[in-house]
Order: sequence, then C-alpha cells, then structure tokens
Amino acid sequence: MKATTLPLEVIGAPGTRVTAHIALEATDVQAAKNAGTAGLWLRVHNILAPGSAEVSLNDAPFVDLAEATYGLVRPYDGDVAAGVIPVEPRALRAGDNRLVFRYTRQVEDVAGISGFRVLGAALVAGTARDGKRITLTLPAEDPAGWRPSDSSAEAIERGRRAFQELSRDGGPACARCHADSGADLQYYAFSSHSLVQRARFHQFSQCEAEDLASYIRSLPLLPQGRPVAPPFQPGPGNHGAAGAGADAVLAHDSDFARAAWGGDAPPESLSWDWAASVNPYQLPTSVALPTWHRWLPRELKDDWFTRLDGILARTEAELARTPSLESAQAFMSAALLVGKDVLLREGDYQGKVEVLRFAAVKLWDWSRRTGFDRADHGMPDLSPAYPYEVGFAFFEAAQAQALPGAERQTLAWWWAQVATYPGRGFSTGRRPLNFKDVLTAAEAAGLEPSQLAFLHLFGSWEESRGELMQRWGTSDGPVRLLLVPMRGTPASARVTLMQRFLKQEKAFLATGGTLDSSHHARLAEAWGFGCEALSVDQRAALRALAPPEVHGDLLGCP
Repeated sequence: MKATTLPLEVIGAPGTRVTAHIALEATDVQAAKNAGTAGLWLRVHNILAPGSAEVSLNDAPFVDLAEATYGLVRPYDGDVAAGVIPVEPRALRAGDNRLVFRYTRQVEDVAGISGFRVLGAALVAGTARDGKRITLTLPAEDPAGWRPSDSSAEAIERGRRAFQELSRDGGPACARCHADSGADLQYYAFSSHSLVQRARFHQFSQCEAEDLASYIRSLPLLPQGRPVAPPFQPGPGNHGAAGAGADAVLAHDSDFARAAWGGDAPPESLSWDWAASVNPYQLPTSVALPTWHRWLPRELKDDWFTRLDGILARTEAELARTPSLESAQAFMSAALLVGKDVLLREGDYQGKVEVLRFAAVKLWDWSRRTGFDRADHGMPDLSPAYPYEVGFAFFEAAQAQALPGAERQTLAWWWAQVATYPGRGFSTGRRPLNFKDVLTAAEAAGLEPSQLAFLHLFGSWEESRGELMQRWGTSDGPVRLLLVPMRGTPASARVTLMQRFLKQEKAFLATGGTLDSSHHARLAEAWGFGCEALSVDQRAALRALAPPEVHGDLLGCP
C-alpha cells in the first residue's frame, strides 16, 4: 500500500507493508557521500519487540526498527519514540528514494499487537546532529472528513451490534474494554483502516469489520485527540481529555526548567505558595503520559465481575444507568476492592493493573459524558482519581519488582493525575496523590532534577493545605518530601528548597505549632543526604535562617 497521508499506519496481518517516497537532490546525495555518513530519522509509535517492525530503503535488505541502539523500541508501553538508523551514503539516490515499512510478526502482549505507526520520516545527509534533513512530505490525515463507508441504518446497526454484543474470538465484546458506545475510538480518531484491521484481528469478517468502523464513524462526537497523543498530556495546547499532543513532551530537563520558572534553575527565593499560580494541566513535562493504547486493559476476566458478590458488575451497571458523582465514586471503590482481591488471592500484579485500567476507561468516558471537555469544567472535585489508581497498581508492582518498567509507568500515570485532578490542574487541597510516593517513583524512574524540584514544590504546597496542615509537625507532613530533591538536585536548587521549607517551618512554630521527634528525624535525614553538595557558606546561611528548634537537625556536614 502506498502512503498518501501521515501517519503511515502499518497495521494489519503480519506481512503488511506501507510504501513512502522521499525525493533527494543530487547535491544532498553528494553531501552524504562527502560526509561519509547518512541516516534515516524516524518517529514511530507502538514498537514493542524485536523482529516485528522493519524498513527497507531502495530495495535493500530490511532493517529491524527495534534494534536497541536506534531508540525506537519501547518494550513496556510502545509509546512514541524517535531515533536515527544509519544508512550507507551510497544507498541514497538522486531523485526518488523508496521506503518500505513492514509489520513482520505478531507480537503477543496479552492483548496482541496489530502493527505500528510511522509519524514522521526523513533522510539525513551527513551526521544526525549536523546533516541536512530531507523530510517525508505528506499531508496529515484530517479526521474531520471521515465518514461511514456505509451510512445506511442497517449497516450502522450491524456495526453497533458487532461492537457492543458480539465476539468472534472467544474474548469479550469490543465494548467491554472500550467506552460502552465506542466513543473513545472516535474521540481519539482511530482511523477506519485501523478499526477494520483491529476487528479483523479479533476474527470478525471483512464485512462485519467495515460495518463496525461505519458505526464508530456515525457517533455524534467530533474527533479531539489522536491514537499517538497521550490523553491529558500537559502543555499549552492541552484541551479536554485529548492532551496537548506528542510534540508537547519535552526533550530535555532544561526545557522544563524554562517552562516552569523561566531559567535553568528555580529562582533563589520561592514563596511557599508558588505552586498556587502554576497550572500543571498546561505546564509541559518530559514525562510521556500513556497513550490510549495503554489505557485499554490488556485482558478482561469474567471472574472480576463475580468476585465479592458481583460488586464490580453492579456498580458498573449503575454508573451506566445514572452517571452521577456518587455512582462514579462507588464504581471506583468497587474496582479497588476487586483489584486488591486479585492481588491478595493470586499475587497477580498485572491482573490488578488490568482491573484498574478497565475502571479508568469507563471513568474516562464518564468524565467525558459529564462535561470534562467544557472549558470551565474539568474533573469535578472529589472525582475518582482513576489515573492515580492505575499508577498505584504499577507502584506496588515496582516495589515488588514484579513488572518490568513499572517505575516509569507509575510516573506516567501519576503525572496524568497531577495534570487533571481536580479541575484544570488546579488543586483544592484534597490530594489524590501521596507526593512522597510520587517522588519515590520519580527518582526510581530517573526523572531529571528540575522536575524533581517541581514535584517537591507542588507536593509540599498541596500537602500543607486545609486539614493536611495539621500534619506539618509530624513525619507525615511536607518534611518527608525533602529527601529526594536534597539528593537529586544541584546545590543551588537544594538551597532554594531548604530555604523555602525553613521559612515555613519558622512560621508554623511562630503560631504555636510543635514538632515531634519523627519530624526532626526526617529533617535531619534530608539534611544529611544533601548538605555535602553545599558550600560552607551555604550551610551557614541555612542554619542562620532555621528556627532554633531545628538547629540540632542541621548538624551534619559541619
């Protein structure tokens, strides 16, 4: 199949091919030969395993895109990745250069994979850093123009029935893992081609698959996001549940620093409530949130709905019948109970993740139906924290070293929660997140210093508001959020964060607050881990700022 739009969807049965063409000038080819190097830059989605996705340039032997050195394979989540494949300069041609992408073999990750997408491609004449990049120029496909291939009432009804009621492969009907109506597939603009091919994967006939796609296209819902754009990905273009797009994922920690505070590091002085002016729904991050593929449960077991006297089935039915906040809270509670039961009885960490993914999809649709996309709305206060709960299931798995890549997936889901709950990222002080766990996961996932500092700043402010302020003088207060940034950020940031904390500590004590022994122990631990990076003058200045009650906690690094 010859590509006419982007992305290239190499989706279908193993052996599926998509062809694209890039024209080079003779001078481009000569530049590559002069440099002695050339490359093929690719941006891809959903490459999880070696031997499944390949490319051939100008009829040369196929190259495995999942070769680790290319940076295109994401074995734990299949999310968007970019990299450069080396190319022999003599393989380039003046004029037309033919690229053939091939989905080579079926990848089994419980649910099975149906192919991959190429979001962008370019030939590089010279080195990856300095060479000239000649881009594949194809228009982006416009979902606004998509229509049912058969808009007859009969075809739409057959497609609805296929989606909501039928199974051809012995598994659940499509609607069980998706929004009940299939609205997620329309909202995230899954192409009709991908819908047909995925239905064929589940052993529907070609006619049934086409009817199913026509049904999805008939839904009274405009496409908002894309399959490759993570829901809620924060950034200036974030809207509704669609996210700001894959381009909003920052390449470097320094990019985050400039977005957060306009420079390479936090300012020397930050007020305690600095985070009150920050909207993490729009503040971009280098953390790529899960794409919709990774929201969908990889398996769905019948016994989830009979455990604990069928509580999950009952609350799901009530949520569909009465989409109130109370119904959503009850459904989330049921999913948590069933997920806990799966883990306790079978020790099945993956099973708990899948139960909570199932709940997250249904609650995402509840959020959409109850107005998340309205500019003045967002998730209502006390909305079930469903991204958090999926993340916590991964967090438990990470602590037990039970699932590969669990730390990174924990962080991705929890950053989605930071961006969405409640409202447009603005907090009400009723935390769904335990920011000590968030910082633990961020450190384990290798998050960079500026974002560690931000999570401390946002979390410590969040956890000192309302009733949470009562915990300040204990080890359960914001003091426990100092350890990770004090050992994971540069000296200047450590000074800023500790200075901010000590000023608030002094204000707390001045109003009659007291500190227990566990609070002192936590402060001494954080100081002990971070003080060696500080100069003698920096340590002295912080000790001078500290209230007398905590001088004994700052004795390390004399």
